[in-house]
Amino acid sequence: MEQILFSNSLNKLRLKQLIIKFITSLSIFALTVYFTPNFNIASFPILILSSFTIILLDYLMSIITGIHDLPLGRGLVGFTSAAIIIYITQFFVEGYYINITSSLIAAAIYGIINSFLVNKV
Repeated sequence: MEQILFSNSLNKLRLKQLIIKFITSLSIFALTVYFTPNFNIASFPILILSSFTIILLDYLMSIITGIHDLPLGRGLVGFTSAAIIIYITQFFVEGYYINITSSLIAAAIYGIINSFLVNKV
């Protein structure tokens, strides 16, 4: 019985952390779009969908590669993977356009803003 209660509270904690990460990422991503040249998102719903897609792709990449578990993963490798994820998202979300150079700028802006936030999910 105690294990079931622990499992339920752990699932609620993970869901809460995921919601906080989504809201934080959505806010950071909105700022990133504003400050990045050649980065266009057609509407607010597209911004929400692209933020969700980026979180999902980042999560899948961290599961598959384990990049974010390594100290180097939060540095150059993390920056590179963020740029790739931001660029690839345009192929999954219609109304989202970014070129390669702008994805590097967006990854830098996203990483700088995100580094100031406590984000332990």
